[in-house]
Amino acid sequence: MKTREVVSSLTFRGIVKYVTALSATVFLLLGAFYLYFSYTSFRALGESVMSELETLELVYSGQSLAGVNQYIDDQLASSSIHRFYYLVTDAQGVKVAGDLPARPSYREFDDGWLGFELALQNWGQSIDVQFLAYPMLLGDGYQVMVARDYADIVGRAELVFRTLFRFLIATLILGITGGFFSAARTLDRVERLNQDVSRIIRGGANERLQVEEEKGYIRVLAMFMNQMLEQMETLMQGVRRVSDNIAHDLRTPLTRMRNDLSQLRDRSSQEEGGQLERIIEECDELLSSFNAVLRISTLESGSRLAGGSDVELRALLRDLVELYEPLADERNIDLVLEAPQSQVCKGEVDLLFQMFANLLDNAIKYTKPNGHIRVHMSEKLTGDGGRRHSVVISDSGPGIAFLERGNVFRRFYRVEASRGEHPGHGLGLSLVQAIAQYHYGSVELGNNNPGLQVRIEIP
Repeated sequence: MKTREVVSSLTFRGIVKYVTALSATVFLLLGAFYLYFSYTSFRALGESVMSELETLELVYSGQSLAGVNQYIDDQLASSSIHRFYYLVTDAQGVKVAGDLPARPSYREFDDGWLGFELALQNWGQSIDVQFLAYPMLLGDGYQVMVARDYADIVGRAELVFRTLFRFLIATLILGITGGFFSAARTLDRVERLNQDVSRIIRGGANERLQVEEEKGYIRVLAMFMNQMLEQMETLMQGVRRVSDNIAHDLRTPLTRMRNDLSQLRDRSSQEEGGQLERIIEECDELLSSFNAVLRISTLESGSRLAGGSDVELRALLRDLVELYEPLADERNIDLVLEAPQSQVCKGEVDLLFQMFANLLDNAIKYTKPNGHIRVHMSEKLTGDGGRRHSVVISDSGPGIAFLERGNVFRRFYRVEASRGEHPGHGLGLSLVQAIAQYHYGSVELGNNNPGLQVRIEIP
């Protein structure tokens, strides 16, 4: 199955839309989670700074500046990783304690918070570190500022965001990939269903869809379609049985009536004999129709050619053309056979002769004088290494409209424009199609510009 067909399928596009919408939703949730994580982290950091300032305020109130200096020295001497940074200045802004520079270049935030950046030494390398600080007056003009770096918070937030974003990308890729294979599998199942439907169209209503390999809704659909086909076959068999019974029951009395009329004609006068002759011709037309109906029903009963004999198509078509050449010459119609090489197919000679005779008879009937008819035979190889024979009969008549081409194979159907001009019973093409399908073949109607082109293909 082609990738383009899968990508353009409704199933794949639906899955892509769903995965995209889901990914967008997840992305918004990730953004909200990232903001919440950053907010809670910075809030905890701010609370720890304020708690440390309260501790320094208590120390100052009890031990004055000396106690604050001692507390800061003790904190700086500790090995805590997430430690505080301090700056104590007097009323003139001179640094008296702490490890921060006296005048850092800071920026002010809301509620008195300060932010600044310092270059710290780490394993012999200078690293720029971001700090969050808050100043507070101790008394007697002294001011203390406590700061903490938030590089670890930013690092954790970025790590969380990168992890979640990669997870989002992986979800998107896996979702689209899974959607592609899911759509391909669905299209494969639909394609198998289409092949079964095509087989039923070619083979007749007695064929059924294969449901053994199907699962889920495809299996349910195939089972319902099989039930529908069974009902259709029952109805078609009922209609066909009625028409066959009528044809069979009327053929015998009609044959006796024709024989009686024939005997009566032989004993009648010339004028009465002419009238009886026309009645006998009408009886022959009715008998021909009944015989054609019964022949079509026999061919459409579900049986197919089993074995058959070797039929030399070029010889059959040559005999057929020679048979109809006098009729074509009478109407000044150019009848040409193009059969460059001998071809042998399996079939029943009388049925194949009748099929091509019906087509050639129609071509001569509908082709105007000074027209032309071409019978062309060719052969082509099939995908499985077999051969398929093609016979094309083209004429320069009025042709058949595109919308009528599917109807002309129905029993007793005739194109409205030809009803009064050309007599007939509308069974010729029905019999042609029945014979072709009996030989595992097909019939196609095309445009000859002008005229009609009938293509018969048989294996």
